[in-house]
Amino acid sequence: MTKTDIDLMLQEFHEQLHIPLLEAVNTVYKASPENAPESLSDAVKMLHLSAVALEGIILSVERSDSLREDQELIGKVTQSALSLEACKDELSDLLAQCDENNSQYDNDYY
Repeated sequence: MTKTDIDLMLQEFHEQLHIPLLEAVNTVYKASPENAPESLSDAVKMLHLSAVALEGIILSVERSDSLREDQELIGKVTQSALSLEACKDELSDLLAQCDENNSQYDNDYY
């Protein structure tokens, strides 16, 4: 696999998965309380798909000695991984808030 191949894979990753993931996370923030669980579920699914795709890219880079040494490429992959990690952390926080709100609702209801 060449650097051009990996660059194309990263571009496709960003267009097809990363940008929609960021949009899905924003949708969770904007969702009304009754729609939050569904929006959160959609964002988590998108995060999972993105992580699997990025893992494939990382494995492709690791298999090539020349690509493993390419700091620019490693930087791009690392930035993508850090972005996914940030999305995971945000979704974890949103899930905790959703659980907290549901617990509060249950306490108020009973």
